[in-house]
Amino acid sequence: MTNLQLYLTIGIPTLAVLIGVLMNAIQFNSINARFNGVDGRFSSMDARFSSMETRFSNLETRMDTRFNRLDDKFDTLTGKVIDVDNRVTRIEAKLGIN
Repeated sequence: MTNLQLYLTIGIPTLAVLIGVLMNAIQFNSINARFNGVDGRFSSMDARFSSMETRFSNLETRMDTRFNRLDDKFDTLTGKVIDVDNRVTRIEAKLGIN
C-alpha cells in the first residue's frame, strides 16, 4: 500500500463524515428556524386571544351594568304597582267593594 492509497483510505471516509456533520448542522438550524417561526405565530395568537379576552371582559362589565340598571328599574316599577294596588285596596275597603 502506498502513501497515496493510505491517505485516500483514511481521508475519503473522514471527509464524508465531516460533510455529514456539516449537513446535519445545517438541517438542525433550518428546523430550529421553523420552530422559532411557529413559536412566533403562537405568540401572536396568544396576544390575539388576550385582546379578545379583554374585549369580552369589557363587554361583560357593560352588560352587567345594563342588567343592574334594568333590575333597579324593574324593582322601582314593581314597587309602584304594589303602591297602586295598596291604594286601590284601601279605596275598596272604604267603599265596601270586595
